Amino acid sequence: MLWFLVVALGWAMLAVTAVAVWLHWYPSHGQNAVAATSFVPWAIIAAVLGVVALSLTRRWITLGLTVIAAVALVWTQIPLWHADAAAHGRRLVVVQSNIRLGQGDVTTLVKRVRDENADLLTVEELTPQALSRLHAAGISAELGYEYTAADSGGRGAGVFSRTALRDGVLLDGHTLNNVRAVTAVPGVGDVTIYAVHLLAPWPDPPSRWTGELAAMRADWMSRSGPVLASGDYNSTYDHKQFRDLLTGGFADAAVQSGSGFLPTFPRDRVYPPLIGIDHVVSRGFVADSVRSFDVPGSDHRGIVVTLRAS
Repeated sequence: MLWFLVVALGWAMLAVTAVAVWLHWYPSHGQNAVAATSFVPWAIIAAVLGVVALSLTRRWITLGLTVIAAVALVWTQIPLWHADAAAHGRRLVVVQSNIRLGQGDVTTLVKRVRDENADLLTVEELTPQALSRLHAAGISAELGYEYTAADSGGRGAGVFSRTALRDGVLLDGHTLNNVRAVTAVPGVGDVTIYAVHLLAPWPDPPSRWTGELAAMRADWMSRSGPVLASGDYNSTYDHKQFRDLLTGGFADAAVQSGSGFLPTFPRDRVYPPLIGIDHVVSRGFVADSVRSFDVPGSDHRGIVVTLRAS
C-alpha cells in the first residue's frame, strides 16, 4: 500500500509540474486557470517531490518525464534570476506601495523614502484621509511634488516626485484610478511616470483584467522617451498577459535585476506572501535591484527599486 501511495504521489506531482509549465506559457482566460498561474513558482516544490517519489519507486520512465517537466518549469523562472547587463546612467530610486484601502502605515512609507533617498513614490488605494496622513508625516519635505487622484475604497492612486511634475492625467479605460505625469530628470530628460493599479482577474471576469493590461500598454506606446510604470498590476511574471507588456523596449525590474521570485501579496495572513503582483516596468532604464519591505496595515509588501538610465 505504501509503495502504491508513493507512486501515486509521483504521478500527481508530475501532473502538477506539467500543468504549471502549461499555465506559464498559455494565456489562460478562465478565472481558475488565471488564479492558478499566480502560483506557478511554487510548483517547483511539486517537481522535487515527484522526482524523489519516483526515484524511490524506480519508475524510470515516469521519472524521466518528471525530470523533463521539472527542467522545463525551472527554465520558465530563470529570467527572474539572471541579471541583465548593468547600465551606468543617472540613478533613480522608486518606492512602490499599495496601502490597502488607505489603511497602510504611511509613516513607514515616508521613512522608507527618506532612508532610501528615493526620487519617486507611487501609492495605490490612496484615500483622501491617507493622503492627509502622508502630508502630516512629512512626504512633501522628502518629495515636494505630487499628482494624485485620491478616492474612497481601493480606487485612489498617486505619484510623488523629487522633481517637478507636469501634464498630470487620470487615465481613461480603467476601473481603478491609474495616473500619469511627466517629470524632467536631470541627466535623463523627460520621463513619463505612471502609478498603476489594474483590476484583478478575480473575482471580476479575467476579460476585464486583460482589457486593462492592453489599455495600459497602448498608453505606454503612445509616449515617447523613457517611461516608468510602477504599481500593483494584479499580475505575476508567470501570466503571459503580463509578459506581453514586456516588449518594445519595456522590461520588468525584477527580471532586469535578477532579483528572483519576490512575493508581495498577501502580507496580512498567518503565512508569508505567496505571489508577486507589484512591479516596476520601465523603458530607458535598467534595474540594479528590487527589494521588498513591510508596510503595517497593508495587505501588500512595498518594494524599493533602484534603476539606472540606459
